[in-house]
Amino acid sequence: MPRFITVAILMVLFWTTWSFAVEWEHVYECNNLPDDKALGDKAWSVFGTSEIGKITKDGELHITDPDNKVGFFMRDIRVDEATVEARVKVLSQAGVSYSLLFGIEDGVTDAWLDLFPDHIGIDNGGPIHNIDMTKYNILRVTKDKRNKIAVYADDEKVLEGVTGGNSGRKDIIFGAGSSGGSSESYWDYVVYTTTGAFSPEELPNYTSKLAVEGEGKSATCWGMIKSR
Repeated sequence: MPRFITVAILMVLFWTTWSFAVEWEHVYECNNLPDDKALGDKAWSVFGTSEIGKITKDGELHITDPDNKVGFFMRDIRVDEATVEARVKVLSQAGVSYSLLFGIEDGVTDAWLDLFPDHIGIDNGGPIHNIDMTKYNILRVTKDKRNKIAVYADDEKVLEGVTGGNSGRKDIIFGAGSSGGSSESYWDYVVYTTTGAFSPEELPNYTSKLAVEGEGKSATCWGMIKSR
């Protein structure tokens, strides 16, 4: 076999093997409240109260946060880089920027994405991206070891920035972040991996993964796949 053909085959095998090696480490499908003990070791910790969250008949986490409560959910991580993705829609947000957020905290700096009905933004005065969040969008936040943040909306990179602030926590976080703010949102799933900061090309979004597993059905059939 000619040498260049052998090299090409080896490269294809390498990239194929590598792509399948990257998987979502944790999957929360919003069929239970995040801190529900029924989830066992997959349960999330809650800061504040999970009483502001309800599970809909369609398997969504509906968070309705008045301006006198706080309820965000956390999963401990032990590394400095991660990728977190959520399918979410936002009906309202008022108050400080992090009244509704999700992202990554590494114990030193924070990589939060603030969510509003008409835009998203990297917390601590970072750049914003105008987007209609009153309908579901797939959002992804990545943070690498150099504290660089990348944000993707429906698989398209829309924001870049650097981390800022310091909560002192080391975790994946999402939900209603301020007792002085208010918001209403729906969450269809939250997934993450702590094995790296991956683009959608390197790690396909969770909906696409399920579409492939669902015998090649379109990602728009996610609701049907989820209800099985």
